[in-house]
Amino acid sequence: MAKKNITIDDLAVMVQKGFDKTATKEQIDNLDERVGKLEKDVSVIKSDVKEIKYKLNETSGRTDKLEARVDYVENILALKKN
Repeated sequence: MAKKNITIDDLAVMVQKGFDKTATKEQIDNLDERVGKLEKDVSVIKSDVKEIKYKLNETSGRTDKLEARVDYVENILALKKN
């Protein structure tokens, strides 16, 4: 393959293209701020999910007790019918 001579202008264009794809400090700072807000939101969501799980477990226990009580009452009523 033949070698191509690269001129200073060619090199300058290549370097400029590389810099064009690089984020600015302002963009990075903005991204840091947005990530910080997302981390706070995720923390709140995790806390809410934890509370929901706790309440569901609590409700599940109550539901089990209520189901047992209803079964008991149904059995008593079934005995009285016969």
